[in-house]
Amino acid sequence: MIKNNLLVLFLLFLFASCEKKDNSITLPAKSDGEVLQTDMGENYEVQYFVNLQEHRIVHTSVIDNWDLAFQSGMDEHIVFLNGGKGMAAYNTNKTKFEDVNYADTTQAKTSWSYDSPTGMMDSAAIGDWKSKNTIYLIRLNETGTKVRKLQIISEDAFQYTIAVGDIASTVPATITVIKNGACNFTYFSFDFLTTVSNVEPDKNLWDLQFTRYNYTFYDQNPILRYVVTGVLLNPNNTSGYKDSLTNYNAINDVFATSVPLTFNRDVIGFDWKFYSGIGGGGGSYSIVKKYNYIIKDQHDHYFKLHFLDFYSSLGVKGSPKFEFYELK
Repeated sequence: MIKNNLLVLFLLFLFASCEKKDNSITLPAKSDGEVLQTDMGENYEVQYFVNLQEHRIVHTSVIDNWDLAFQSGMDEHIVFLNGGKGMAAYNTNKTKFEDVNYADTTQAKTSWSYDSPTGMMDSAAIGDWKSKNTIYLIRLNETGTKVRKLQIISEDAFQYTIAVGDIASTVPATITVIKNGACNFTYFSFDFLTTVSNVEPDKNLWDLQFTRYNYTFYDQNPILRYVVTGVLLNPNNTSGYKDSLTNYNAINDVFATSVPLTFNRDVIGFDWKFYSGIGGGGGSYSIVKKYNYIIKDQHDHYFKLHFLDFYSSLGVKGSPKFEFYELK
């Protein structure tokens, strides 16, 4: 009996000594933030407005249902294009509607102007129209198959007056655009010749806009104009900073309040993701992990933010997933 017991113990020891040892696993450091994901659609047709302090999406709307965005502040008058549709503008330098026709589109083909996503007037396609009183050609799509004429006649604290028509028209339609002071912009559609409501929420309720917009790649030869998908800041006193040197978990309130913030709307932009593969399909997006962002909202709260994914749980692109944390 003793010999049998010793034999069993010996075999158990031998089996244990031959068993493969488990490799130790080092878990990633636990983060401290909230996580949100916006499902823009595979073709990025829906835009999202996010409130960071409330940790929620406050509004969604269809990107393509407007053409012009008129600043709505009492002392503001910049007019922007819907860059998500590939829109562009051309100043004909003519002041009479009947003098602008198809011949002007020939020159426009090589001279279209595009809004910069920074949101600054000096880099807007229409620009400082008040000093010109001229007629613009407005290209409604990337292919240039839809072109309209626009003259901004006047603006005051409450409204704009504009004249619009198609390229062949000699007598314009005169339209009054009433400013919606609760929002940053009042939106207008050439298709319906009227304003469009519910494009954005109250300007005091959001921080980040996940959307499509036009971007110019000046480092390409020739220069490349492209519609990208990214994130813009609320132009209502919201600022940000892009960092590529600091670990996300190491960013604290001392760091956040020491960096030089900018009011450029595209400080977050689109390049937090990277496309690998040849255009036309077959490639995939990955997150550029070195980028972190500091956001200071209109209420002087500071947040840190970084991106985690660009795909939904079903593997569909167009679903930016991001983590953020209130620092101060």
